[in-house]
Amino acid sequence: MSRRNIPMVEVQEVLYRWIKGRSEREIARLVGTSRNTIHKIVKKATDHGLKREADDKELERVSLIIVGEKNTVQKGCGPSQVHLSKYHEQIEAWRSMPHMTVTQMVRLFGEQGQKIGQTSLRRYIGRYFPSLPNTTVHLEHLPGKQSQVDFGTAGLMKDPLDGKLHKSHAFIMTLSYSRYRFVRFVFRQDINTWIDCHIRAFQFFGGVPSTVMIDNLKAGVISADFYDPTLNRAYGELEKHYGFVVDPTKVRTPQHKGKVERSVTIMRQQILAGRDFKDIEDANRRALHWCRFEISQRVTRTTGKTPWEMFSSKEQGCLNPLPAEEFTIPIWQSGKVHRDHHIVFEGSFYSVPSRYVEETVWVRATQRMVEIFLSEQRIKTHIRANSKGQWITDQQDYPKSARMFLEKDASHCLAEAGTIGVSTHSFISQVLTRPTVTSQRKAQSVLRLADHYGTQRLEAACQRALLFENIALKSLKLILIHNLDRKEEEYPRAVRDLEGSSYLRSAREFISECLA
Repeated sequence: MSRRNIPMVEVQEVLYRWIKGRSEREIARLVGTSRNTIHKIVKKATDHGLKREADDKELERVSLIIVGEKNTVQKGCGPSQVHLSKYHEQIEAWRSMPHMTVTQMVRLFGEQGQKIGQTSLRRYIGRYFPSLPNTTVHLEHLPGKQSQVDFGTAGLMKDPLDGKLHKSHAFIMTLSYSRYRFVRFVFRQDINTWIDCHIRAFQFFGGVPSTVMIDNLKAGVISADFYDPTLNRAYGELEKHYGFVVDPTKVRTPQHKGKVERSVTIMRQQILAGRDFKDIEDANRRALHWCRFEISQRVTRTTGKTPWEMFSSKEQGCLNPLPAEEFTIPIWQSGKVHRDHHIVFEGSFYSVPSRYVEETVWVRATQRMVEIFLSEQRIKTHIRANSKGQWITDQQDYPKSARMFLEKDASHCLAEAGTIGVSTHSFISQVLTRPTVTSQRKAQSVLRLADHYGTQRLEAACQRALLFENIALKSLKLILIHNLDRKEEEYPRAVRDLEGSSYLRSAREFISECLA
């Protein structure tokens, strides 16, 4: 038979005339088909048992068989397809298994000693196990109830700040009921840009839709889930401030927000195609004009009216009013409280109470403040640093022992020593001659001796130690332990007895050796 696709009606007409006794030559002339084709049709019909005296049912049965065979051959039913038909049940069983692919089927055939081509197998599966066509469902939306949001690439545009070309994106928000659109070109898709574009869109519409359908862009959704998505915290604050509800689509299903997806294509065709812009600001001026005065004035096929007519007459009044207060865009960032009681945010360090060390917390920052949260509870607030490398520390966040060390600095130790006595003040002054942490720690230890021995004995012990020019903490403790602070005349008299002697070296040079 020829490769022409012969319809059922033509086959039936040929066979009907043959049954009525017409010759193949006559049938060819009447039908307008070659004698060769008529001969092949009649030959196949007789092979399937058709006779001259057949009735209409038999004629229809044979015609169906011939047309089916013809179309099968026409689709390329070659030897490989015939060979695969022997494994039809096996292929059907494999297709029902989870994670099965055509490539894996080819491997399994190979393990059975059968060399099957991947293209032939795909063709066979497509013929005998066809997939259902993709379909969509038309959803009706009430005025003011929904808007759809998307980003689309917009090519290179010049940044007026540096005069260089950068990759740009088009933020588009479309109201589902009226198809009224807002378009803005941007260079980034971060959270600040995402929120700023929403605010500009709401101001453009003069109100806020009840729901905003978005895809799973990280600026809007942190964790994509069809039923319980996790919103970006800053975007969640915008949602509460403006009173709308975010409605994320299923991952990789752009057809769920088909109205804005279509707007991306229209934007490229009607704003970008064939035009050159001075910079991105020039492009945004053109986009606003297009949204307000061009695309909004064209009749929409699905509604039979212009978007502006639908918006101004029915939808504008159904939008929620804009809030009175301006929205401050916060920055949210997770971080860990380190062992030094601080978290790091944008290069600066902020203290957190000691009990939260090693915890993972959330940092919320505005232009003036930094707030730290754990499990939705605010645990600390600081004034935001104005440059990197700053340490913003509240000493009350440290444990008591650490606070005591920090609070009792050199000036505090000297002041406390002055209240005890002259000798104690002099002793502490000599200890703090070197401005080191060790000296500060030593001065604090000296003063703590008054808690156990009293201020009078500490003053006497310091006086005795200074007499022998010994400011070692260990020696001061031994004086108090052995009550040497109460033997005021023993060592001073010995020193006086040596005064004026004929020794070449002063007796005071041997005092430390005598004590030892």
